[in-house]
Formats: sequence, structure tokens, C-alpha cells
Amino acid sequence: MDITCWNCKTVAKLDKAAVEAAIAQMDTTKLGFYDVACASCGKSNRTTRAVFEAALKDLMTPVLTKREINEQAKKARAAKEEAQKEKAAIKEAVRKKAGKKG
Repeated sequence: MDITCWNCKTVAKLDKAAVEAAIAQMDTTKLGFYDVACASCGKSNRTTRAVFEAALKDLMTPVLTKREINEQAKKARAAKEEAQKEKAAIKEAVRKKAGKKG
């Protein structure tokens, strides 16, 4: 999670443990915000609970490699093609059945 200081524009990077600690601190103090102190100028950067929760959700999602992304795309493409083949087979069967009736 990146927090940009409102005063000096320095970017502070918070890891998962820091985000979890901030949420725990907000739980104990029953506040909807947490003040992140800037490492450069020392000013407090008030950050809402929603921002921390969204960042925690993003930190929890696994990062996929390019190979894994390509494999998922291939599987999705194959499933789509299979569905199209099934749909075409059903249409053909309906056409044959309609041809026999007439």
C-alpha cells in the first residue's frame, strides 16, 4: 500500500503487516481513520479505514505470473469454443428434427 504525504509528496510503502496493525489500532480506538506519519517530514497523513481495508484486500489477492495468466486465458478460450460447439450441435439437431417433420 502506498501513502503519499500531503505535505512533501513522499511516498510511504506499507506492507501487509503494517496495514493489519493499522486496522487493529482502529479497532481498539474505535476510530474510522489512522494517522500515518511521514518518514521524511514527520507530518501525519490521515487515512480512512476504507482505504486500509481495500489495500488489505489487494494485498491478499495472489499475484499471477505471465505464464499463469496465459494458461487461464487459454482455458477460458477453450471453454468458450466448447460451448460454441455444443450450441452448434444443438442447432443442427433441431434443424434435422424440423426437417423430418416437414
